[in-house]
Amino acid sequence: MPLAAGTRLGPYEVLGPIGAGGMGEVYKARDTRLDRTVAVKVLPSELSADPERRARFEREARAIASLAHPNICTLHDVGEHDGSTFLVMEHLPGQTLADRLLKGPLHLAQALDIAAQIAEALDAAHKHGIIHRDLKPGNVMLSSGGTGRSGVTTAKLLDFGLAKLAAHGERPVLVSETHAVTEAAPVTARGTILGTLQYMAPEQLEGKEADARTDLWALGAMLHEMLTGKRAFEGASAASLIGNIMNAEPAALATLQPLTPPVLDRLVRECLAKSPDDRPDTAHDVGKDLRWLRENRSLAAPVHVPPRRSRWWPFAFLGGTVVVVATGAFIVLRPGRPAPPPAPAAAVHDRTAIAVLPPQNLSADGPYAYFAGGLHDELLTQLSKVAALKVISRTSVMGYQGTTKPLKQIADELGVGSIVEGSVQVVNGRLRVSVQLIDATTDQHLWAERYDRTLDDAFAIQSDLAQKIVTAVGAVLTSDERGRLAAGPTANPEAYRLYLQGRDSVLRPGYLRQNYEMAQRLFERALASDAAFALAHAALAEVHGRMYWFRYDPSPARVARQRAEAEEALRLAPDLPEAHVALGRAYYIGRRDWRRALDEYTIAVQGLPNDVRLREQIGYTHRRMGQWAEVFAAFDETTRLDPRNANLFYDLGGITYDFVRRYADAVRAYDRALSLAPDLHGAAVRRGWTFVRWQGHLGPLQQALDGIPEDADLGLQGRASAQRAALLLLERNAGGLLQLLDIGRVAVFDGQDFFLPEALYAAWAHQLRGERAAAEVAFDAARVRLDSALRELPEDWRVHAARGLALAGLGRREEALREAGWLQRSDVYRGDAHQGRIIAEDRARILAQAGDADAALDEIERLLAGPSWLSVHTLSLDPRWDPIRNHARFKALLAKYSASDER
Repeated sequence: MPLAAGTRLGPYEVLGPIGAGGMGEVYKARDTRLDRTVAVKVLPSELSADPERRARFEREARAIASLAHPNICTLHDVGEHDGSTFLVMEHLPGQTLADRLLKGPLHLAQALDIAAQIAEALDAAHKHGIIHRDLKPGNVMLSSGGTGRSGVTTAKLLDFGLAKLAAHGERPVLVSETHAVTEAAPVTARGTILGTLQYMAPEQLEGKEADARTDLWALGAMLHEMLTGKRAFEGASAASLIGNIMNAEPAALATLQPLTPPVLDRLVRECLAKSPDDRPDTAHDVGKDLRWLRENRSLAAPVHVPPRRSRWWPFAFLGGTVVVVATGAFIVLRPGRPAPPPAPAAAVHDRTAIAVLPPQNLSADGPYAYFAGGLHDELLTQLSKVAALKVISRTSVMGYQGTTKPLKQIADELGVGSIVEGSVQVVNGRLRVSVQLIDATTDQHLWAERYDRTLDDAFAIQSDLAQKIVTAVGAVLTSDERGRLAAGPTANPEAYRLYLQGRDSVLRPGYLRQNYEMAQRLFERALASDAAFALAHAALAEVHGRMYWFRYDPSPARVARQRAEAEEALRLAPDLPEAHVALGRAYYIGRRDWRRALDEYTIAVQGLPNDVRLREQIGYTHRRMGQWAEVFAAFDETTRLDPRNANLFYDLGGITYDFVRRYADAVRAYDRALSLAPDLHGAAVRRGWTFVRWQGHLGPLQQALDGIPEDADLGLQGRASAQRAALLLLERNAGGLLQLLDIGRVAVFDGQDFFLPEALYAAWAHQLRGERAAAEVAFDAARVRLDSALRELPEDWRVHAARGLALAGLGRREEALREAGWLQRSDVYRGDAHQGRIIAEDRARILAQAGDADAALDEIERLLAGPSWLSVHTLSLDPRWDPIRNHARFKALLAKYSASDER
């Protein structure tokens, strides 16, 4: 049983649980003798009786006690109470590296600093004959404001519970042990595995003896993840993950994070070498290299680097730099930036085309971490109000966070002539902002400024910055623009700080519910401080809309709140562009009134001429209206302002091209999206479906699904299992489909455009096998599930479509036709040129299954004649069209549209 608060373990009073694992439970406690907070790790009494477990626990005590290092958790005491053994360690406030990585990759400098601290801790442990053996992000604690050499973050290594003390004079070795995933296996059996799978070296997986270089493999895997946000090795199952660790090479860092210095890529790859002999010799060597890179990362240009095992590669690298400088007498180097390699003359971009790089966040791990992101976004918003500028969107510039690329290269990639860079820090209630504006063509400093003011001056700082940048690049402000830049959104500094914090939450990647819920709370607190804060009302309306649109809360109350906040924003500030955007979103989401939404966006764009999110939304609205030329115009404009936004190429570009049957253009757009974001699994799967519709080829889709985790979240397309089920159905692979359903154990395949109980797929599989009785049972199970869903979601067209198919499968023709009629009368069918065609295809399937061939063929012909997802190839492959497959008109339609669909 877990220990209750107040339990005493000798002089230690339990305050509450911290966590638990296979080796025991950890509690926050108070040392009553010294009045200090400590962490107590308890081995439960039933496990203390186990000699193997007890031995492991005592090893941990000896291992930690023998170490004294600033980057290793300190052991204070060891005790026993009521048959339970416990360790008393320092209590470390902060977060684990695993928790930090949930937010995405780290800045380059921070990743190098943390990795160097870990390497130094390992070096100290290895010199004492101790191997950690379970090094992973969850065993590294990050504390802000500590004594780490960065001055910002201290990394401390935790949990030496898997360490093995080598005999004096022996090289430290590892006895690999069993089932890393469970952490519950015995310790002594050689040839088994103990640790955490994703960070285990090949020799651990093979059950071979290992040494300190095994920990360096785990450090390399962690550094890869810190830099890219992605694990070095992935697998759809434990078996495939082990196979990848043993046989595959990790993706080059530059393919996931283009700004990674090549020398760092080499260091990570050497740590991840399959053979320990090909890895660095010691943790000391790795820590030294990381410190050198941390201090010289601005020199990390792509030059030839000799093999590092000679241990002189940093000096050779510097020597190479000297040669470049000596031979390039006419090259002028700006301090802190590498000289670009000789290249053909590039296009010269106007100074008024601006990229504002993410500022260095010098408060990245403190309570004011949000300031850098919030101020950055607000400065971009301010600049987007100036029609004379071209301002690159936040999405495209975020890829250069912590960059070491030459400014000229960045400018060419983004098509800009001016670059803004700087830093943000909050110290003792003071906001310190340093900014410089550089002409990317000449490398000339056009203007620089440093602000050291109170937190209450946050808006004044970014407003002043925006106006000075406009002047420095030679743009001219209209009187209206000048007024918009100078007008403060609120007189309440606390409300504005809460607004900035809320914006930081909204803009976090991943469309995560928790971020929107946090943003909602922050905006509501801002409005509690200033109820007349129109910009916060508009932001809160956006959050309500997202909660509804992503189906985190699809209730009518949510869209009503969205509408109310948007209208309040507009009442308070009739000329506020963001208020018109908010009201447009309310029309778009809550009422599907595309025309009214577009009217509001048209008003807003006058005040936000460079706001790419607004122009993107205008494109989506035109898509709902079937105005395809306007959609592609919006796509061209948004990608000009946001050239590295993978989602634009994936959705506004790729999906639209795909829908209007411009298949080759769709594939190019998807390829561009994947080049910018290789882990954008939704784009890879959409690309596979394009080849199905275009050429009837299932191979690319199969390859796309094979290349992603077994049940990856594909966003609007649901989970990967839903797409696998759809592919197996097209393959008429009844056995594989039933096996997938048995393994998956999901009640419903749920995406933006479908709500399909697994029982419905089971019914279709049984139909393919000719098992009529089993199919009927499955169809009825699906109907029961859909009847229940309909009580909760009575207006959800997806549920009506699936229910119609289930009823048709049961032979309940009239009821199925009533569902087809409901779909035809729905607002989405009649008023949405994009999603309405999806409903039409579902309606046609119901009609075909229910025996109304003529009505089904009328719908099919309409869909083939215009934009839709239906093609002659999907008609040919999908067994759900079998009831009308031999109809003469069906064959004639296939013949008629076969040539025109090969675009």
